[in-house]
Amino acid sequence: MVLLFAHQNSPRLHYLIEEVFSRRLGIAITLTHQFDDFLSASAAKKIAYTPTPIDVAGDNQPLWIHQSELIFESFVRDFAYEPTMQTFSVSQLKASDTCPFQTISGLFPCKSSASLDDQHIPFDLFSAIFWCLTRYEEVQWGLVQGTPSASKGLSADPHGRYPAAQSLLYRLNCLDTPIVDQWVWLLGYLLDALPNKSFQIIPTADIDMALRFGGRRWYLQAAGMVRDLVKSPSLVLDRIAVWFGKKDPYAMDQGTLQILENYGQEAAPYSPKLFLLGATPRSKRNKQISQHALNAELERLKKPLFGSTALMGIHPSWQEKNNALKTLTAWRNEYETFESSLGFKPKDARLHFIHLHLPHTYQLLTQLNIENDWSMGYPDAVGFRAGTSIPFKWYDITQERATDLQIFPFCIMDVTCKNYLKLSHEESIVLGDQLKQTIQALGGVFCFIFHNESVSEKLPWKGWKNTILSWATPLAENHNDIPHIEDRPHQS
Repeated sequence: MVLLFAHQNSPRLHYLIEEVFSRRLGIAITLTHQFDDFLSASAAKKIAYTPTPIDVAGDNQPLWIHQSELIFESFVRDFAYEPTMQTFSVSQLKASDTCPFQTISGLFPCKSSASLDDQHIPFDLFSAIFWCLTRYEEVQWGLVQGTPSASKGLSADPHGRYPAAQSLLYRLNCLDTPIVDQWVWLLGYLLDALPNKSFQIIPTADIDMALRFGGRRWYLQAAGMVRDLVKSPSLVLDRIAVWFGKKDPYAMDQGTLQILENYGQEAAPYSPKLFLLGATPRSKRNKQISQHALNAELERLKKPLFGSTALMGIHPSWQEKNNALKTLTAWRNEYETFESSLGFKPKDARLHFIHLHLPHTYQLLTQLNIENDWSMGYPDAVGFRAGTSIPFKWYDITQERATDLQIFPFCIMDVTCKNYLKLSHEESIVLGDQLKQTIQALGGVFCFIFHNESVSEKLPWKGWKNTILSWATPLAENHNDIPHIEDRPHQS
C-alpha cells in the first residue's frame, strides 16, 4: 500500500490514481489531505505531491513529486498556454544500469535546479500524464477553431484534422517515444512496483473497400476499366479475371484474415481487430461497395468472420466535423446496419481517415454505446499521439469526468508510411522494428494498422505484404543494432 499526500481533492487526481496506480502498476493507494497524519503514518511507501520537497528525518523520507496546479483545476487553460519540458539524467537512480532509458524528459518541471534521484521527481509527473492522456492541447485547439483566438499557422489539415506537427511532443522530438509509459515505469521503479505488463503486438485491419473490382454499379466499373487502361494497364487483366470468377484481390480472405488469425495472440489481453466501413451513400471519401454486395461478401465469409464477435469493429464514416447531429445520425444508421448484417452490436470503433475531433468525437461514440476506440494515432506521422502505447480510459476535460470509453493507441499505419512519409516498404520494416524495440523495453503494446489493399500484392501496394507480416512478427531475441532511418520526412 502507498500513502499519497495532496493538499486537496480533485476528480483529475482520482482519475490518475485509477489509471496509473490501479490499472498500470497494480498497487493500492490511500489518499490523505492531512499533512500531520501523512508524516506520522507508518506506510511502507509514501508520496508527497507538493510544490516543494519535504525533508523528513530518518528512514521515513517520502518520494517527492513536484506539484503544479493543473491537476487541481476544473477548466481548460487558454489555448496560448503549453507546458515546458526539461530532460533529466537517470544516472543518479540506484541500479540505473537496469533502466531502459538513459534520460527522461518531464513536462511541468519545477523552477529549481533539482535533479532526479531515488527520492525526488522534479517535474509534475501526474500533470504530465494527464496532459498527454486527455490530449489536453488538442482539446484546447478544438475549442478555438473557427474563432478569432485561433493563431495563424495552426490551421487544420485538408480533412479538418489536428496535424501531428502542431503537437508539443512532435515539436520536442518526443513523438517516437511512449513517454507516458516511461513516466509510469519510473514511478513504479521508485516504488518497487514496476508495471507487470508484457510486450504485445496487435495487428488491426481497416476495410474501406471490401472489393477492388466488384460490388459497384456498371458505370463505375466501366469508368474503372478506362482508368486502368490509361494509368495501370497491368490491372486490366486482373479486373477481367475477377469478372470471370477469380477471387478479388481485396477480398478479406486473400490475406487480411490470415494475418489477423495467424499473428494475433488470442491468449493476450487484447485481440486483433478488423474494422468494417459501413455501406454509406458513396461519396468522395466514403467509397465502400454497395450494401447488397457487402452483405453477399459477409455471407461468403460468415464462418471466419462471425466465429468471434471480438474480431469485428465498426469503421464510422468520414463526416463533416461541424455538424454533430448529422454525424450522429449517419453513424447510428451505420451502427444499426452493422448489427443487422452481422447479428451483434459493435463494441469497438476506429474512425475512417482517423477523422478524430476531441472532445466531440468521443462524446458521440459514447452515445452509440461504443466501449473501445482505436483511433488514437496520427495519420500523418508515426508515434504516440497520447504519449502511450498502452490502452487507457478517456477523461473528458470539458465535462471534468472520467468515462468508461477505453482508448487503444496505434503507433504506425501503412498509409502513413507510404503516402505521407514517402517511405519504401523496406524502410517501413526498419521503422516498425525501431518502434517495437522501444515499446518492448517498457512492456507496452505495438498496435498497427494495415488495409486489405496493402496485403493484396497489387499496384500501388505491390511489395507491402512483407512489411505488414514483419510488423506482425516479434523481434528476434538477438535482434540488435536496428538500422536507423535518417531524416524521416513528416507532413506538417
